[in-house]
Amino acid sequence: MKIKLLSLFIETFIALCSISSISHSADITYSFPVQPVDRRAFSSGGHTYPGIDIFGKQDSIFVAPVSGVIEDLQRDDEWERKANDPEKKGGRWVSLLGDDGFRYYGSHLESIALGLQISQRVQSGEVLGYLGNSGNAKDTPIHLHFGISSAATPYTWQTRRGEIEPYPF
Repeated sequence: MKIKLLSLFIETFIALCSISSISHSADITYSFPVQPVDRRAFSSGGHTYPGIDIFGKQDSIFVAPVSGVIEDLQRDDEWERKANDPEKKGGRWVSLLGDDGFRYYGSHLESIALGLQISQRVQSGEVLGYLGNSGNAKDTPIHLHFGISSAATPYTWQTRRGEIEPYPF
């Protein structure tokens, strides 16, 4: 039963995401955060906090899931295996404050889009970076760690990485 429900969810989600953007109202348009979309490429679990890993190919891009403002970003991969600082595990990452009141975070990037800056306004579907395996993902396949949190919560690395389980969406 659990497998059938998961399969139904995945098929429904993929059908909705078969187009790159989905408009939920006149004001908010959402985009699946990894392009191109591959229905077999994401999984939940494996984390001690809400978040998902969306796998992709070398040329896959991380796009703004919604229009908003770049809150913070990290262009350099500062994670070191020996130190294993949890704040640096994401490697290269981007944090976006969405117009919908949520914070969106994508990490383990190979690189961040050229010219992308803190406080810059971006549109849903705009390129933020390129999938990779930076940070503590050096020994894993190329992917995006994707987290969602409330923009109302204090900005810390713990909230940035995810407070709301994105998998159901």
